[in-house]
Amino acid sequence: MNLTVLIPFGILIIVLIVFLVVRNQKDKSKLEDKLNNDYHKSKDEEGDIETDEVMK
Repeated sequence: MNLTVLIPFGILIIVLIVFLVVRNQKDKSKLEDKLNNDYHKSKDEEGDIETDEVMK
């Protein structure tokens, strides 16, 4: 009786662990892509002026 309960429970635990590992890898790659693409442009590209410049 115990084996009939433990075997499906063990299979469910293994499936859950595999699912979480795969999901974590997908989230990690999405985060890396987002961080690589989300960088600040230099001030020359943005068209901003330096705040230290004196306004005339």
